[in-house]
Amino acid sequence: MRQESWWRRPFAALALLSVLISPLAEAREKIGLVLGGGGARGAAHIGVLRAIERERIPIDYIAGTSMGAIIGSLYASGYTVDEIQQILDEMDWGDVFRDGQTRDSMPMREKELDQAQLIAREVGIGRDGVKLPPSIVIGQKFNIVLRRLLVQTEERIDFNDLPIPFRCVATDVGKAKEVVFRGGDLTAAVLASASIPGAFAPVRYDGRLLVDGMVTNNIPVDVARDMGADRLIVVNVSEPLLPEDKLSSPVSVLMQVLSALVDRESARVLATLTERDVELRPDMPEIASLDFAKVGDAVRAGEAAVEARIGALRAFAVSPEEFVAHRATQARQPIGNPRIEFIEVRSDTSRTAGLVHDRLGVQQGKQFDLDAVTDHIGRAFGGGTYERVDYRLEERDGEFGLIVRPVDKSWGPTYLRMGLQFEDDFAGRDDYQFNAEVRMTGLSSTGAEWRNLLQLGRESGITSEFYAPFGALGRWFIAPQLQYLAMNQPTRVGDVEIARYRVETSGGEVRFGRDFGENTRLSLVASRTHDRAKLLVGDPSLPDSMRADIAGIRMQYLFDSLDNVAFPTRGLRLEASYGWFREALGAHERGDLARLALDQAKTFGRNTFSIGARASVSTDSITAFSTMANLGGLTYLSGYGEDQLIGDQMVFGRLMYYRSFGSTESLISMPLFVGASFEAGNVWEQFEDIAARDLIRAGSVFVGVPLPLGPLRFGFGYAEGGEQSFYLTFGSYVRPGFH
Repeated sequence: MRQESWWRRPFAALALLSVLISPLAEAREKIGLVLGGGGARGAAHIGVLRAIERERIPIDYIAGTSMGAIIGSLYASGYTVDEIQQILDEMDWGDVFRDGQTRDSMPMREKELDQAQLIAREVGIGRDGVKLPPSIVIGQKFNIVLRRLLVQTEERIDFNDLPIPFRCVATDVGKAKEVVFRGGDLTAAVLASASIPGAFAPVRYDGRLLVDGMVTNNIPVDVARDMGADRLIVVNVSEPLLPEDKLSSPVSVLMQVLSALVDRESARVLATLTERDVELRPDMPEIASLDFAKVGDAVRAGEAAVEARIGALRAFAVSPEEFVAHRATQARQPIGNPRIEFIEVRSDTSRTAGLVHDRLGVQQGKQFDLDAVTDHIGRAFGGGTYERVDYRLEERDGEFGLIVRPVDKSWGPTYLRMGLQFEDDFAGRDDYQFNAEVRMTGLSSTGAEWRNLLQLGRESGITSEFYAPFGALGRWFIAPQLQYLAMNQPTRVGDVEIARYRVETSGGEVRFGRDFGENTRLSLVASRTHDRAKLLVGDPSLPDSMRADIAGIRMQYLFDSLDNVAFPTRGLRLEASYGWFREALGAHERGDLARLALDQAKTFGRNTFSIGARASVSTDSITAFSTMANLGGLTYLSGYGEDQLIGDQMVFGRLMYYRSFGSTESLISMPLFVGASFEAGNVWEQFEDIAARDLIRAGSVFVGVPLPLGPLRFGFGYAEGGEQSFYLTFGSYVRPGFH
């Protein structure tokens, strides 16, 4: 073998050294993207991402807080910028900021309780006194939205294993300390990072109570550096402080103080940036943190912020080929539609896990479908008293299944709700109605409950009902009820009030029925009622007292798909019943009673048209106050006082129009409704007396606002014959029953 010349060896060594060090010399610096919190203003992050992609700037790490955590987690999971933009554009923020299902998809039991004219907000009561909900919104819908977007098949994952390594920041509210999520349940981490204190409920995870990361680190620059980033692109979307003249309420002052503390901590973090980093501050003077209707404007502001610093940012750019190769490694890998082989519903945090299992059990053996699972989770949540119903897809030995965890409300299981209604016609007639309900829940694994309703005012009394669902999905039910009611009822001849009676009704009933889906109920009711009326004032020739005992059974059909009973904008409610009353169980009255109530609404843009009808007809002249029907009040023969007309027979119809003003895409929305109604109806004593010529025509104009305490309405009504009234009232346009 020929020996190599001595002088070649140094050159060979240099060549070898150059080969070894050339990758190091050409190694690209790692770029970290920091996305700060700012509510709706955080949509600017989408514009930033779109612009930096256009400039071929690769992102190696992402750290985010609050809205920055939401958008950052989606991008880190492999969603494209266009997909994220579409997600935000299609998001119904007004719906996301409300817990549970929309009313039209709620179970029939919840719709039934919705008719009780009670405030939706409830408090818990128990041996320890009153327990309040932890926030305005629990965040169930927000949780499910994130869950379906950030699907993972293991209980805990390493966030470094995402297509782009990711971190998000939350705050341990118990210790007032920053929490940096590096792994675990991605959805829970992002939800905690975005849970605004007081607005969304804190997230309990790994033994800690967590809220929005903005409290401790709204712009997590240090977190991105700890991940290994050499250079940073920092997007600051913090809302500027309000001027002094805007601080006009205790809430605004409190929020200003919180913002000032957040800004002070953010300023400290931003001071650590070097000249090699780039900070972007999108210009959004007209966009507040809750202006989710302006998401598109925020996106454009993000793109403009990149253009304003384009010179500095181009130093981060790579070649087209390198950028395409880099993004190819960050593509999302959809989970697909595996077959659901098992379903586990955890029962350690709920008294009614059986109810949830019934709802979700229908998915076993089917292909995984995000829409179907989300829908069933929502229906399970709406059918119980849960703070949260969460789920995840889990893989075990090659098989996939659903792990579901319902969590009962922390302020339950006994709840108190109250409602206050009043009416004043500005002509000397006014009354009020106060209702208070105590509801004891979780009395069986399928959701049995005991409900007690106290009423004071126009109607005074108490109702006690035990409701016990059973069978598949809890569709069958039996509900025994006892009731006592008392009210002052005027008696009129024509337009003249001739007497006023104190009417007392006591009795009981047992309902047995079945719900078909979420909109239809068929039931059989057996009842026994005692009526007694005593003359208070009026014509002395009238009977001083009257009594009636009635007993019978009735078949009842109910279809209810209305989205709202205060100001419905879509759907139909149809209630039809036929009762047979006979001389049994000590009863004295005999006859049949047929009733029909219909309300339907349809909306075109902001314009809603609604039709309504009521009819109650009886044979053999059943003489009992509990089977009579009333008319009177705003949009129920406007111009007359509440329940001013009463008779054994009643026919009524109306057409309403109203238009909504204001936005619904905010955490707390109170649109204004302005409208008018056209009505016709009357009451008669005998079935044979019903005639179209006797119909009283009436109409009204009104404005209404769905306040947290209930729907407030102000209107003017006029009825044929000169009856007219101004009305200021709490109460829904869709009323249960015929009184």
